Amino acid sequence: MSGRTPDPDGDPPRATRSARWVAIGATLGAVVALAVSSVLTIGSRSAGGEPPGNRVFDAPVGSCLDWTASDAVDVHVVNCAQPHLFESVGALSLSAVYGPAAAFPAENAWQPLVQDKCTPLASTYLDGKYDPFGRYAVGALKPSQPGWRNGDRSLHCGLQVIARSGEVYRVLGGARGQDQSDIHQPGTCLGIDGVDIGDPVDCAQPHAVEVVGVVNLAVPFPESDYPDEAKQDEAAGPVCNQLAAEYAGGPNAVSDKKLTVYWDTLRPESWRAGTRKVDCKLGALLPDKSGFAPVTGGVKGAVSIANTPAPPVPKTAVPGAPVPESSPPPPPASSPTGG
Repeated sequence: MSGRTPDPDGDPPRATRSARWVAIGATLGAVVALAVSSVLTIGSRSAGGEPPGNRVFDAPVGSCLDWTASDAVDVHVVNCAQPHLFESVGALSLSAVYGPAAAFPAENAWQPLVQDKCTPLASTYLDGKYDPFGRYAVGALKPSQPGWRNGDRSLHCGLQVIARSGEVYRVLGGARGQDQSDIHQPGTCLGIDGVDIGDPVDCAQPHAVEVVGVVNLAVPFPESDYPDEAKQDEAAGPVCNQLAAEYAGGPNAVSDKKLTVYWDTLRPESWRAGTRKVDCKLGALLPDKSGFAPVTGGVKGAVSIANTPAPPVPKTAVPGAPVPESSPPPPPASSPTGG
């Protein structure tokens, strides 16, 4: 069996990338960070008593920032060739929208605000080639409530690679010129969160899918015109089935393990941004087709498939904090391709 990655809500398969959770990045000194449904308040002063991070806010567009503390109090500028958590794409003022007497926006107002205000800056920074469904998410450093009361209306926008939990992955190299495809190295297992795909996990843990290869759709579609989903399926399906068979150990290995080959398709926005690569994956659906079934064990060994949904993953991580070093790495900028 084979097919496109199913809709995580249980609808018929549709063009989608693996789940992208856009979050607002971690911050420093006199700012706070948001992720989905969470707020992280940062200490207002450094250990030396001075407001930290002024030089960070003065850093030009294209600067890369890193921190190790969960509250980002140690944020600093680094060379973008070094591991970093945030790449600045520009700053703007919210004064035209929120006047001097305006109340601090509610938590649920910040994410759409950042998406509305920062996405155009990200697109400009990437020469009009930002993929909203790709590897990078738009994030921002925003004022704290005390700063807001003192008149701070600045919003510092950037690009990040964000885990579903809201934690932030470190990346190497600037985003400009990088492949924005949301792909993974073969052998990566993507965890299961209820019936949906989660963050990378060890394949010995329950997971939704295991990546078996990558298809470069630029090979069958070298022209710039967007190929519709049906054309992408026709091109990706045979390649993914071949990659899955080779990865699993033979033409019957996939069916013997009762697994199904899945692949992603690209949306027009991704295609216009230059994204061309998609994952090929092995997984299984629940009996009622409501979503992914928990799979335990890597495809190259013994595999067990549960018939009941996995529990939702507890959201215990601190949003905006760096992903622990023991966690699997983020999707690479490039990966071996088939096709």
